[in-house]
Amino acid sequence: MQPDYKLLSLHGNVTLPAGGTQKVVLTDSIYITAHGLEADNGIKEYYQDTECALLHYAQEHYVFWHEQYPNLAPEKITPGFFGENISTLGLTEKNVCIGDIFHLGAVELQVSWGREACEKIAGKLNDPLAPEIMHQQSRNGWFYRVLQSGEIHPGDKLILKARPKPKWTLSRVQHALWGEILLPEELEALNKMPELAESWRKLAGKRLEQYATL
Repeated sequence: MQPDYKLLSLHGNVTLPAGGTQKVVLTDSIYITAHGLEADNGIKEYYQDTECALLHYAQEHYVFWHEQYPNLAPEKITPGFFGENISTLGLTEKNVCIGDIFHLGAVELQVSWGREACEKIAGKLNDPLAPEIMHQQSRNGWFYRVLQSGEIHPGDKLILKARPKPKWTLSRVQHALWGEILLPEELEALNKMPELAESWRKLAGKRLEQYATL
């Protein structure tokens, strides 16, 4: 039996009157393309880089953030807060692997790389250390490339169809790229891994060069 995970929340960007965008809950069907998503109400997300068409964030991580920042109102840190498009329970960086292929509605997705926390996260949590905490805790979220475009609906199930790299969880990949101890055999494997997004393959190559100078 193939594992499946119910889609608990679905989000897209809406343009604000004063400028900028805000993630809102989507309640109708959405069309997923190689560059993002489109909804009938005019909500659209377009990304030039097809390696980050959709962002997934584990809903169970929100418990950690509520405990980490008790002074922030719990109703503020809710699904969508970290910019994700989709959220589930049961999938985290510790059991999702690079290259995993999922079906979601009529769409086929493949895990391409993990999100790199940046200053935007620090600003949202009002803590300059927040990006580092996110990396250390391996609570970054991850991106999908779209192998097959199509419609998805709130409540659809994310079904794992293939796992070509079962040993390469996102947590392991992140540790290999940013850990204090560089392991050349792991970096070389990542540098040559076709399922991994090009930017992280190149990063693995740079880490290999750093190791060679030690």
